[in-house]
Amino acid sequence: MTKEEELNITLKIPKKLESHLTYLEIVSKRPKSFIIQEALIRYLEDAEDLRDALERSKTKSKTYTTEELLEQLGLKDV
Repeated sequence: MTKEEELNITLKIPKKLESHLTYLEIVSKRPKSFIIQEALIRYLEDAEDLRDALERSKTKSKTYTTEELLEQLGLKDV
């Protein structure tokens, strides 16, 4: 990402969270901005996964138990 594509964001966080962030900065030897960016990326990916799972749960597709799946794959006696 180039400087032109970056967005600066200011946020307020509790002191306890700031302490955890400072600790991670020291231990990981990464800047706080990197740690926050990585956490945000993971949060957004998890939110997308949850949305996808909820959408899939709305469909009336067949579900299988582990035993049924193993039987269908011919792996039941393995």
